[in-house]
Amino acid sequence: LHEGSVQWLRLGFTERRGMLDCPFCRTLPQKTDSQALAMIRKWVDAGNPMAIYNLGNLYEYGRHGLEKNVTRAVELYERAAEL
Repeated sequence: LHEGSVQWLRLGFTERRGMLDCPFCRTLPQKTDSQALAMIRKWVDAGNPMAIYNLGNLYEYGRHGLEKNVTRAVELYERAAEL
């Protein structure tokens, strides 16, 4: 399957089952990039490896208002892998 198709299937699955909440704290999705980034940083500060990985992904692709920074992304990926 094409990556876009897989993402579309996952989204459809989660929407149908009402699973769009945060996997860490079960709050509903944040409405703005800054709110989403603040929530991710909260979980990064708590040492959650999946949140650290997700923050690395945001840096790698320059999402949620972050400037693209592959070096920072790799640092975060390595930190997540160590946990």
